[in-house]
Amino acid sequence: MSAEQPAFRIAVVGAGATGTALLPMLAVMPQVHITIVDGDTVDATNLGRQLLYTASDVGRMKVLVARDRLLERGALAKLEVEACFIDSGNASDLLHGMDLVCDCTDDLPARLLIDRTCGAHGIALVSGAVHGRQVQVATLHVAGHHPATGLREFFPGRTAEEQEGCLMQQVPAHVTTLAAAVMAEHINAIIQGDRSRAGVLELIDVGDGRWLRIRAPRPLQDDELIADSVSGTAKASRHDRG
Repeated sequence: MSAEQPAFRIAVVGAGATGTALLPMLAVMPQVHITIVDGDTVDATNLGRQLLYTASDVGRMKVLVARDRLLERGALAKLEVEACFIDSGNASDLLHGMDLVCDCTDDLPARLLIDRTCGAHGIALVSGAVHGRQVQVATLHVAGHHPATGLREFFPGRTAEEQEGCLMQQVPAHVTTLAAAVMAEHINAIIQGDRSRAGVLELIDVGDGRWLRIRAPRPLQDDELIADSVSGTAKASRHDRG
């Protein structure tokens, strides 16, 4: 990016394990303006997994500690904080004007809210999640490429009870750091104008080493018909239907 261009505005929602692994990777990018969003405070149980925090930070707002730690390390990006949790009442205001949102939250309702808000406002979204030793990273709502692709295109079923939250204390730091590294690659691609990851979900199973890349299903066109028959699946255009 040239010096004449305005800063690329990124919101990082969630300053927990994945967020604190991602932020140092983004903070060294020049011409980037990062807003860190989280309403939580540092707890002793966070230490060792949320890598920007130390014992002396317990009780302090995570966003303030994260900002200060990044500045101490010589951050090149401009840093701003919002010491609040994202919810349906503030999501639009928090994300308004962003070029990209990075979802590092650890519960499905928040993830779906962020996804809907980005879709409604046409904001690119890199969504990262972990479950046990599985990592999921998707690039969604990228202008000009799969504009309607959101989380529901990949996960159309009903929310399972175990998806409502994640016991992050049981997730090793190397798993969340891997999620952050893959997210950083997706983010850098968007900043550089590379749309090759738009509408793509990457699934990584750290336990057995499997790495899958899945593209969002292509929506049917108006002139297409998919019909199941006894002999199999038949496909015909509207013109063939008479």
